[in-house]
Amino acid sequence: VVSMLTPAWVPVALSPHILGSWACRQIPKYFSYEEYHETTDAELKEAHDAGKRFILVAHPHGVFSFCGVCGFIASVSSNNGVANLATEVPTAAASVLRFFPLLKDLLGVFGVIDASAAVLKSRLSRRRGSFVLYVGGIAELFASSSQREAVYLNKRKGFIKLALRTGGDVIPAYFFGNTTVLSVLKAGPLAALSRKLGVSVTLFWGRWGLPVPKPVKLVYARGRPLGLPQIDEPTDADVEQWHAKYCDAVKTLFDNYKVRNPDYAHKELELC
Repeated sequence: VVSMLTPAWVPVALSPHILGSWACRQIPKYFSYEEYHETTDAELKEAHDAGKRFILVAHPHGVFSFCGVCGFIASVSSNNGVANLATEVPTAAASVLRFFPLLKDLLGVFGVIDASAAVLKSRLSRRRGSFVLYVGGIAELFASSSQREAVYLNKRKGFIKLALRTGGDVIPAYFFGNTTVLSVLKAGPLAALSRKLGVSVTLFWGRWGLPVPKPVKLVYARGRPLGLPQIDEPTDADVEQWHAKYCDAVKTLFDNYKVRNPDYAHKELELC
């Protein structure tokens, strides 16, 4: 009840204090977290302060993005990072999340915004309107395994069209470990409901068979901006061209950094 009555702005306002706290700074250590930037925090901060807008496109989804959490904490704690990351670069998520007590407050610390097309277009059209987008969605949760890594991207082209129309740019990011930190039940009615709602309500487990994340290695790899032009009315050919370039960039990013995580070194990336 308390959670449902808590205004959405409260966790956002507390975000810098929570993510910068001593307790939160221990989370990356638990996972032996590492990050590799082809575009540095300083470069992104300079571009952001100058009013440029980016979609940081994150792959894959996972039950919960522990790698994304570590990235947020590292950025907030860095001298070159963005202190108010929750408001400056929020994460787009399914609107249904606001009806889940506690979860809405937990995610609110990361400045969650509605992932609807109208909201994202409005944000990307304004100055400093960057955001994080898990473009593959919850479907990726059920596609990967210990032998196979899959991201849903072949038919996900709306983010490219949005960036072209608004003059924004896209940056690929791969979160190695998001699909290994927790195991998940991939069949049955709860799995089907998860796909329908766009949020994980299926059974999952980790350390000791409990819903406790396994202390696996997490690696965040961030590529370079794709360099999209602004096209007010992009044609299907324009979208296809830049979507193909983005797919190539994601595969290259995966292949270049998978050796940094022993759970992924043997894997090949499949685009679905």
